[in-house]
Amino acid sequence: MATGGDERVARAEEALRAYALSEGGWRRSPGQNLQELLLDLMQWCDATQHGFERALTAAREARQAGGAGGDNGGDGQASAG
Repeated sequence: MATGGDERVARAEEALRAYALSEGGWRRSPGQNLQELLLDLMQWCDATQHGFERALTAAREARQAGGAGGDNGGDGQASAG
């Protein structure tokens, strides 16, 4: 069975593979597809009033703590700033 980190890497690879298979995605580098994914996530957060920066901060904190968690702060309304 894969560890939590391995599962996260596999999910990230699956998401990026979807971007690589999207229209024009095959012409972009993996780094460019990552940028497109991040831009889309930012746009989604804006459209749904989820706090991208707060979710990013929570994800960074979870990673530093060993990859535990994942739901902390990502589901709330976007705050000003």
